[in-house]
Formats: sequence, structure tokens, C-alpha cells
Amino acid sequence: KMLSSINRCSNHRALFYNNNARFLTTTIRKATHDNFNYSQIRKEILQNWLTSEAKAGRGQQLRAQYCSFTYQDGARAYMKKNAKWHWLDKELSSNVAGETGAVYIYKGALAAIALRSDITNEARDFVKDHMTNESAHLSSFQSVVPNHKHTRLLPAWRAAGWTLGFIPTVLGGSNALYVTVEAVESFVEEHYQHQIGRLKDPAVEDKCVELVRLLEHCCADEVHHKEDAVEKLLVGVDKNEKFKAWWRSPWSKLVHIGSLTAAEIARRI
Repeated sequence: KMLSSINRCSNHRALFYNNNARFLTTTIRKATHDNFNYSQIRKEILQNWLTSEAKAGRGQQLRAQYCSFTYQDGARAYMKKNAKWHWLDKELSSNVAGETGAVYIYKGALAAIALRSDITNEARDFVKDHMTNESAHLSSFQSVVPNHKHTRLLPAWRAAGWTLGFIPTVLGGSNALYVTVEAVESFVEEHYQHQIGRLKDPAVEDKCVELVRLLEHCCADEVHHKEDAVEKLLVGVDKNEKFKAWWRSPWSKLVHIGSLTAAEIARRI
């Protein structure tokens, strides 16, 4: 009943965040990936939430049993701070957390580089370029995910990201930084691919085409970051060999487990 009501009302033209216009206008100006239709992405996220909410059997709480339940009612319900988080909400929360952590990894690395005289300008440029790119990712997700659907642990993510960038770099120099970035980005690639695969599943009712395009763009960037880190590790190493250090494998595994745990926490809190 709720789905049919939503579908009948889906042609209503209204701002996605009509009760939070300030959020809409400020975050759009921050976004740097201008080739994406953020308004369309918001609509796709809202429609996905409405469908998920209808299937969750909580229709009475949204007054779905009444014919007066409209698309605008759904948008207002979605914007309530106590609105239920469904699968996509949880995933987008983990994306905001992950991109926040990524920005602070590079901030921590820059702080470490400032303390070491043996790190080259190439490593510094690597950090600055990637931090700019991660900042654009973060801004994009902030533009489509309202604040009340961000994980409440963002301060912890900033601290953890900064520490993950600072400690390896200050102790192990640029190679430790590159190994850390490779490990982080390997996880992020898997993380985004999982989301993309589920959203592109033919069985999925709501086709989030523009959101998938944004996720694919971010994923491609993360793959580039990983490959760039690996390439930097091979500088001065025979092209037929790999960078060898006893700590590379255990450290990479530890970073992967930490990233996996952090993403799961961001989905829940």
C-alpha cells in the first residue's frame, strides 16, 4: 500500500531537503566534482529509502495507510533525525567516514614529512595531490548525505586517520607511507565495488544510476592512488622484483582489518 502511494506521488516536484534548504545550498558549493548531478543523486537516495522503508513493515509509523501520504511527506520523514537507517544509509555513512579518514591520513603524513629531512618533494607532492582528491570525494558525499545520517564518530575517524598517516611516515619514511596507502586503497576499492555491485544488481528495484556513476568515479580514483603508491615503492627497485620489507605484509593486513572494522562501526553508530 505504501509503495503504491509513493509511486502515485513520485511526480511531485519538490526540493529533496525542503525542510533543510540550508544544508542543500551550502554543501553544493563545496562539491568539486561538478560533472555529477547531485540533485538527482539525492532523489535516488530518497527513493531508495522510501522503498526500503515500505518493505521494512514500518508503514504505520509514516502514516502510509493514508492516501494523503505524499512524496513530500516521505522527504520530511527521511530528514527526521530518528529516521531508520537502511542498507544504503549505512553504506553512505561508511563512505563519509572513510573519506574523512582518508583526508586526515594525508594530513598526518604531511605533519610527519615536516619532521623528516630525508623525505623527497615527490613524496610531499604525492600526499598533497591525493589529499586534494580525497577532499573532493568527501565533499561530494557530504553534498548528498545529510548530517544526521553521518556516523557520530567522525571525530574519532579524524584522529585515527591522522595517526595512521603520521606514525608510519614519521617512523618509516616515504616507503612506509606508500605501503599504508596501498593497503588502505586496496580495502576501499573492495568497499566501493561491493556497493556498486549491489546497486547494479538487476533485482534492485530503484536504479541509482547517478549515484553509481559517482561511486565508480571515486573507486577509479582510489585504484589510481593504490597504483601510484605501488609505483613509488618500485622506484630504485628492479622492475622484475617487488618492494621487500619484512613488515609490509603484516602491516598491510593490520591496516586492512582496521579499515574493515572501522567501516562496519560507521554503518552502525
